Amino acid sequence: MSLVTLAIPFFLVSVLVELALDRWRGWGLYRLNDAIGSLGAGIMSRITGLVRKGVGLLIYIPLYQLLTPYYEAAGFSWSAANPWHLLLAVVAYDFCYYWKHRFAHEINLFWADHLVHHQSEDYNLTTALRQPSGGLPIGWIFYLPLLLIGLPAELMITAGAIDLIYQFWVHTQKFPKVHWMEWILVTPSNHRVHHAQNRVYVDRNYGGVFIIWDRLFGSYQEELDEAPCIYGVRKPLNSFDPLAANLQHYRRMALDAWYTKSWWDKFTLWFRRTGYRPADAEAAMPVPSCDLDDFHRFDPQIGRGRRAYALLQHLCYSGATLALLWFAGQMSYSEQLLAVGLLASGLIINGRILDGHRLARQGEMARLALLLAVTPLLSTGLAAALATYATASGVAWWQLAFTDKEDTVVAVSD
Repeated sequence: MSLVTLAIPFFLVSVLVELALDRWRGWGLYRLNDAIGSLGAGIMSRITGLVRKGVGLLIYIPLYQLLTPYYEAAGFSWSAANPWHLLLAVVAYDFCYYWKHRFAHEINLFWADHLVHHQSEDYNLTTALRQPSGGLPIGWIFYLPLLLIGLPAELMITAGAIDLIYQFWVHTQKFPKVHWMEWILVTPSNHRVHHAQNRVYVDRNYGGVFIIWDRLFGSYQEELDEAPCIYGVRKPLNSFDPLAANLQHYRRMALDAWYTKSWWDKFTLWFRRTGYRPADAEAAMPVPSCDLDDFHRFDPQIGRGRRAYALLQHLCYSGATLALLWFAGQMSYSEQLLAVGLLASGLIINGRILDGHRLARQGEMARLALLLAVTPLLSTGLAAALATYATASGVAWWQLAFTDKEDTVVAVSD
């Protein structure tokens, strides 16, 4: 089991502590819909990781083996048990991460994947868990330079996990500036800048663990008292559906390629600077940016009963995800694929419930019917538990969505 998976309980406990403090102190950092939207995207990322193949390692390991004679001649000898080796591996990995992260903000195709992490219009520890579900498997390219120093794949994986786990704690608004840290490490203050959409903050502070890279390569920006951070992206998602989150920029680029009459643009817009759109495509399908002078977070108002239902469903998905990650090694690939598909459908529908989407009523009933349909494929105990869950959820959802006239929502268009 990976270090990131082992860290998940710590992440969840930390979120609960920050949430409790938020409610006690009245900070207003958490909204139920946005938090579930971020956590839902995080769950989608982890479960799809079970059924995706690691293209990067399939290339990195053979290249490492090919270069082994060079490493032996050069005297490279890494050991994960040596703390100095591990520290050096993290530094080297973070240097590569800096460039990967920078390109993710500057090139359309890379931004399409990374955008998911920036869509939240709140900034709290759930934002750290808001991750993309893979996109095109091209990020590994940026870690190939680690072959030059003979870094073994297992040590690279460990360094990558440490880099990712470190980044969790910087997603908070209540940790103040610590000036000596701002010079060396990524901190909550300089990472708040990274997530802000204010013009002065856009495309700044790319480091994962070390902010030194930003200072060296001219991408550092200090958090300014006179410019409070406004979180989110300039072209907002306006949905809590994790599938829509992952497809947002891919869909926009595909439509631009369809609408533009320029064959050059059809093939190159994917690799142009982030935000580039052919003029004729933009005219045919304008996508306005949000007004930062009059900014309003996406916050559709749905009934109290549906909010409670969405929360309870999310807790069920969280528990099922932890169980899936724990027992995945004992499951066949087809069993993993089925479990991931069922969980993903739940996350998508739950996001649409929070959106107040007009099709959420029928979508949730169809999902629960599908769960009942697959119970004959499961073991007796699991089938009984799933049937009980689906039946109880179906009764509750029928009461909320089809018979409770006071809990009607206002539909939000796509």
